[in-house]
Amino acid sequence: MNSEEQVDYGKQVDQYDWIDYIRYPQSRSLESQEPFVINVLKQKKNGYYVEVGANHPFIANNTSLLEKEFDWTGVGIEIESLFVEEYNKSRKNQCVQADALTFNYRDYFEKHNFPKQIDYLQIDVDDTPRHANLLALIQLPLSEYRFSVITFEHGVGTDYTLEEMRKAQRLILSSHGYKLVVQGIDEDWWIDPRAVPGENYWSMFTVGKFMH
Repeated sequence: MNSEEQVDYGKQVDQYDWIDYIRYPQSRSLESQEPFVINVLKQKKNGYYVEVGANHPFIANNTSLLEKEFDWTGVGIEIESLFVEEYNKSRKNQCVQADALTFNYRDYFEKHNFPKQIDYLQIDVDDTPRHANLLALIQLPLSEYRFSVITFEHGVGTDYTLEEMRKAQRLILSSHGYKLVVQGIDEDWWIDPRAVPGENYWSMFTVGKFMH
């Protein structure tokens, strides 16, 4: 049995059940991030992802279905060696053991021929040091590469003192032209309106829940 088959995932709770889209129950996302990406990008094949804070290759992972069923290319960035080893044994795409706060994303993208418009960016690293997700966002070459969909963990629902960090990432991403479409308890979900037509996502949302 491979790593994916040995895992008991248990029941997953969907905090975003008010969003109307195909759920893809085979996805391992805890909060429907991966199904959201698939729906917004209209089941795109052969896309690209950047997974900042890869963690386990399958448990609560937001890219394994994109890789397996939709033939996406991508990279995971993870500081814990055990997760990196497991990821590289059981996944097609590479996971790099590195500190997401100092990793040279530009060099990696250039060396591996990533497109200037990357389809999905996840930022979800442990909050050590403080505001690590914000620091990882700042490290990315946002002026040179764009991302069609971004899911960013801010953690305000768990720790209210992270509110200023959430405000900072919103200022950064909005200043780069991204549109905040979902304000979750602990995550913000963004789209790039230059790459994603409004009709790809407007119909998904219940009135009153959508960030206009």
